[in-house]
Amino acid sequence: MSVWGVVLAGGGGTRFGGLKQFAVLGGQTLLERVVDIAAESCDGVVVVLPAGHPWSGKGVRATGGATRAESVRSGLAVLPGDAGIVCITDAAHPLASPGLYRRVIDAVRAGADAALPGLPLTDAVKKIETVDDENLLGLAGATTPAGGSVSAQMPMAFSLPVLRRAHELIADAVEDSAMVAAAGGRVVVVPGEAINVHVTTQAELSVAQALLPLSQAWSQ
Repeated sequence: MSVWGVVLAGGGGTRFGGLKQFAVLGGQTLLERVVDIAAESCDGVVVVLPAGHPWSGKGVRATGGATRAESVRSGLAVLPGDAGIVCITDAAHPLASPGLYRRVIDAVRAGADAALPGLPLTDAVKKIETVDDENLLGLAGATTPAGGSVSAQMPMAFSLPVLRRAHELIADAVEDSAMVAAAGGRVVVVPGEAINVHVTTQAELSVAQALLPLSQAWSQ
């Protein structure tokens, strides 16, 4: 039973202002960096790219769909027959360490249907009822206490048969662990990494750049 990574890089980068997967961090694009890290912990990698975009790097190329779930299904469709565990990640998490990949994979090997890294929240979460896009202000609604909640990170690992079954039953969701849970699967949380920033804006890319030296030391 082999372990394969699926790296999602088919988005249009609306919040970033362009295709963020090809933004440069430490001499590599975000996508190249994530593919290299995934390849350290997986037997093979599938790279899901926008339609018509070439790829000459590591891994097998697949074409992304109109939604995140469609892009995942496109990646799953080209996995080899001996694949038993799949690790889903994206180009927006370039600082996740190889150890984090191993933790989620090991949790699935130990019997979980899915495993994700979680970083405990330290601030209360506010629901925004209305948003003024021009002034970036909102009307605050319900409050969720920080205690007992985590920020879900990438990469996430899955039993491949369980994930495929979840995609057959559920058309779309925010992320794949939610689909597995909704389909009755057992999802576990492993310790996340504070350095594992989610790059969606130019400011977050600057944060990743500042953290890069620490990330390289973390990975050793």
